[in-house]
Amino acid sequence: MFQLGGLVVTLVNALLGLIVWRRLRAAFPRRRALVDGLCAAGLLLVAHPALLMTVASWSGLRALQRHLPEPVSLIALGAQVALLLYALLLGIAAITHAAFRALRRGRPSPDLRAVMDAEVDTSARAVADAQADSAARADSAAQAGSNAQAAKAPEEVSPRSEPVDETRRRLLVGASWALPVAAVAVSMGGVLASRQRPVVVRVALPVRRELTSLHGVTLAQLSDVHVGSFMDAERLDELRDAMNALRADIHVITGDLLDHHVSQLELSARLLRGLRPTRGQLFFCMGNHEYIAARSASIPTIVKGLEEAGAQVLVDEAREVRLGGDRLWMSAIDYPSRARPGEPARRPTADGLARALGQMRDDGAPRVLLSHHPGTFRAARELPFDLMLSGHTHGGQISLGRIGDYALTPMLPAGLYHNGLYEHRGRRLHVNAGAGGWLPVRINCPPEITLVELVPA
Repeated sequence: MFQLGGLVVTLVNALLGLIVWRRLRAAFPRRRALVDGLCAAGLLLVAHPALLMTVASWSGLRALQRHLPEPVSLIALGAQVALLLYALLLGIAAITHAAFRALRRGRPSPDLRAVMDAEVDTSARAVADAQADSAARADSAAQAGSNAQAAKAPEEVSPRSEPVDETRRRLLVGASWALPVAAVAVSMGGVLASRQRPVVVRVALPVRRELTSLHGVTLAQLSDVHVGSFMDAERLDELRDAMNALRADIHVITGDLLDHHVSQLELSARLLRGLRPTRGQLFFCMGNHEYIAARSASIPTIVKGLEEAGAQVLVDEAREVRLGGDRLWMSAIDYPSRARPGEPARRPTADGLARALGQMRDDGAPRVLLSHHPGTFRAARELPFDLMLSGHTHGGQISLGRIGDYALTPMLPAGLYHNGLYEHRGRRLHVNAGAGGWLPVRINCPPEITLVELVPA
């Protein structure tokens, strides 16, 4: 599947490269050799990640990240996103132009409307008069036509060409570059935005007024760090410091701390050991990339490494968290997918939910459920819990806003539960936008840390 995707992107790159090359040669006819060289170098910079994915699937892209300097990889992938964004803008412009032309073609012209009105208003007497005078008008029209032809003859012999407006021509050429320039500017800005300090998104969780020991308790959520995917030790230290600066009572990580290999467990454990929740508890739920990383070792190896670093890894289970004289329940379910050959069997989502929620007493204490995949909320939203914390989607990384419960992003299929807070009959879901990403580009979707505060209802 990844190889097919790489092939499609490579073909799109070639087509867009041809469009840009032709426009540059037309705009700079005296610099065609320079244009050819710049276009070849630019296309090679942009296209090599997709080419490697076409040849060697996902491992080709991973090899690129390992062997190329990070700034070069960031620029290349940012340019790739710029090219795809340019294709999207060209498509929107073409569809808009076609719709406008179709709309104009469907409207009757002013002359046609006048004729239709005249036909409706014409009386039978006017028709009779027109028939009586037709012969006289025909003779007059023939003579007038011959005179007009004689008058136009000199003009047809020596037609005059209108002068070219060079200022208008330059403006049109400059306007044609507005789309590619905008695409590059937005994409490179997205590369810089992906490296910024995470924003803190605050979520209030109402709890019963009599549970006074819980009022003001905070949980900090980190998700989708993807250690190894443009996430080095320096960047991890920034995330650690941002989490600790919140002085949250409890820390939770909702999966995809690792990216794809067990070798990333060392840096992941380093991050976990550096976290300092004030109540000393750190909870973790499995994401799909923990299972991807386990293919290079084993699932027990990944879980053991996380637990030795201080995380409580919950898989379809719940824990009681005592806070003063009150308590809250923390639970998590496994990532909803089938086990690969050789892996331990995983419970279906419904069974995992029943097992985890069944371990929490119905004592009025708030119940928090961790699930890497937010789609679990569809199966869980009628069950007795108060808040689900999820990740997985990265918020789409390129966000066009949100209409109701639908987040708009070209990176994900249309659907619910992509980013932010959702509610269904008192059950709440918050989808964290993640700290890492598939690509080092974020547009209107910055890296995120979620801070949940328990407040009196």
